[in-house]
Amino acid sequence: MTKHITQLLPVKPLADRDSVEIANEADGLQKLGTEIFYLDGREIRDKQSFLRKVAEVMRFPDYFGYNWDALEECITDLEWCPATRYILIYDYPEAFSKVEPEEWKIAYDILRSAVEYWQGTDTPLEVLLIGER
Repeated sequence: MTKHITQLLPVKPLADRDSVEIANEADGLQKLGTEIFYLDGREIRDKQSFLRKVAEVMRFPDYFGYNWDALEECITDLEWCPATRYILIYDYPEAFSKVEPEEWKIAYDILRSAVEYWQGTDTPLEVLLIGER
């Protein structure tokens, strides 16, 4: 199986690298103040498991409401997790997208919107989708 990396609105060309190269660079990036979140999509089958897993890996506050509005609010805040750059690596997004395509579209739109939001700040957010092609 060949994995493919899709970068939502690239800030820097990480998408040209494979997942092994990105993992090898993670330590160096963290030393430079980059916060890296890894989302294992094999554990995500629906909206609720997606929201639960995102909240867990991104360490959302206890007040997170486990709905789309709450996701949009928290992913554009991240004050509890200060960094010079954020990278969300979402491995196996097809596990969610194939089971609930309409919910996946909403999640994808929120992620893309968050990337756009963070581009207007000094702290970019990059979202890498690593999946089958």
